Amino acid sequence: MQNARPVLVLDFDGTICLGDGPIWAYAKGALEHVDTEVAEHVGAALRRYLDGNADGGEFADGYAALAELVRPHVARGVLESAYARSRLALEDVTVDIEAPRGLADLLDELAGSVRRVVVTNAPDTGLATAMRRLGLDGRIDEIVASAGKPASSRVVLVRLLAGAPAENLMSVGDIWRNDIAPALELGAATGLVDRFGRSPRPAHVCGRTIQELYPAIREWAAAPAAFTATHRPALCAVPSDS
Repeated sequence: MQNARPVLVLDFDGTICLGDGPIWAYAKGALEHVDTEVAEHVGAALRRYLDGNADGGEFADGYAALAELVRPHVARGVLESAYARSRLALEDVTVDIEAPRGLADLLDELAGSVRRVVVTNAPDTGLATAMRRLGLDGRIDEIVASAGKPASSRVVLVRLLAGAPAENLMSVGDIWRNDIAPALELGAATGLVDRFGRSPRPAHVCGRTIQELYPAIREWAAAPAAFTATHRPALCAVPSDS
């Protein structure tokens, strides 16, 4: 098992799929069910959060922000329906999404030496089209959709390791409890994408975007055991714009 290919685990939304278009599609579906005053209030609050304003609140990501802001005002099932529609919106070219600059090149560079896996809580809906739009189709070896993070994270990560040492896996994502904490518990390498620089939680490396983590990913891929030996998990201190 020592010679098994290292496994790079990437989150989807907010990590390799950038752009707030899908979040606004989610908001549109949910806010159709509230009155104008509530819709304006929620929309403005969501905008403050996505703009990174200090008064924008603390949420896991934009999807969580919308859900928490609008949940008191809608009937049960509205959010689930709106979210499902937002995933279909990924197939709409008018909904802006983009891959981080240089990611396709990095994945090509790692091809053959590293197993490249996307693990996401999002369903399959719209994923294939989104990957093509991002220019990442053919550059991912496996996609695990509806992953049930964080409850099922350990099961997924252990399966991907397939008996190899934990340092043979690196998990990169933007939600600490979903993408980082379960990997740390296993002893795997971690890279936190902290969009707003507000998450003082432990990870091996962190940055405002995944681009800032490319050097660390390359270093880990070349020598996983050496990477985890020399990069201890530490509280992230990503500079904030404010």
